[in-house]
Amino acid sequence: MDFKPKLVIFDCDGVLVDSEVIVSTAEAAEITRIGHRINLEEVVEQFAGIPASDMHRIIEARLGRPLPADFSTRIDARVRELYLSDLAAIAGARQTIRSLGIPCCVASSSEPNRLGLALAKTELLDLFYPHIFSTVLVRNGKPAPDIFLYSAEKMKVPPAECVVVEDSFAGVTAAIAAGMTALGFVGGTHCGPSHATRLKEAGAKRIFSRFEDLRPILGELSSDAVGLPGRQRR
Repeated sequence: MDFKPKLVIFDCDGVLVDSEVIVSTAEAAEITRIGHRINLEEVVEQFAGIPASDMHRIIEARLGRPLPADFSTRIDARVRELYLSDLAAIAGARQTIRSLGIPCCVASSSEPNRLGLALAKTELLDLFYPHIFSTVLVRNGKPAPDIFLYSAEKMKVPPAECVVVEDSFAGVTAAIAAGMTALGFVGGTHCGPSHATRLKEAGAKRIFSRFEDLRPILGELSSDAVGLPGRQRR
């Protein structure tokens, strides 16, 4: 059966923008400050890709008490400061997305204000606007499939014809649960030696670290579907 992707859904943090280290550093510092010692690597492994509200519930359970009233405010202020000074787009993202010739959208666990700032600061906003979706729009965040199903519905594309580009275990899990093809991206500065293995375990069909490889991979998916020889697997 022929398969030609009709929609590419991109996560934002760690896929379009190199923000996971920024966000996770701010979160690690604040979580440690309130009494639960945690480092950058642990935050990336445990909380990357899930909504902040889910992270809050987990930390509260570990602490055995509610988070301070200013917990989110302090993290957001630090993230905004670092976004404005340090945030950059993933190399090759803009050029590759413009060349795909396939409708694209963003589906992110970030809240709308942070998501909009990230895309605007890195000059990627125009590639997707207005097709930018946050998990605040759905009942359940990643690893539930809600945000990907919502995005496909809004873009009027069946889930089976969607490809999702994700950098997190939770995101790949959500894409598979939505009945979509998941690709694992490991080109962000937060990705360690075991990152690719975790994404494969979650169900990612291909793993890649350079945006320039995305277009050939999409071609491989079509070739695989009709039983034709594809490129070397990644």
